[in-house]
Amino acid sequence: MKYLATILLSLVIISCGSTHIIAQDNIESATYQGWIGGVRGGGGGINFNLKLKSELPKGVELKRVIFKGFEVPFTQQDALSYNAAIITGVNQERFEGDKKSTSTSPKNNIELKDNEAILVFFKNGKEYQQKITNVTEKPALEYPSARPKF
Repeated sequence: MKYLATILLSLVIISCGSTHIIAQDNIESATYQGWIGGVRGGGGGINFNLKLKSELPKGVELKRVIFKGFEVPFTQQDALSYNAAIITGVNQERFEGDKKSTSTSPKNNIELKDNEAILVFFKNGKEYQQKITNVTEKPALEYPSARPKF
């Protein structure tokens, strides 16, 4: 009986571990970089970048990221790189008080720390979520990047 309980407990632990398809140790880097347009109404946002050490298993798709209160889809750049563009409400007014032209990425009410994100992926049609805690910030991009003309 004791051995049967040990075997069942081992099977439960092994099956729970298999749901973590994108393991924290498979992530080479997770970074974000804020940006802002150099003219009034030029917009602003956050670029979220994820680089994996190895390709995702067959049947697994990385779909969205939840980060800083926003939930946006990933765009796959190559087999190991994914990007997500978050549009914030920064620098969108065309003139003082012009609120109708502002738009943002969809919001999500999940509260996370600044270095945390949730990856949403699908495996064989079923949705899974995984929190990552190693997101680092890169220096912000401030456009225009050209030298001013005098």
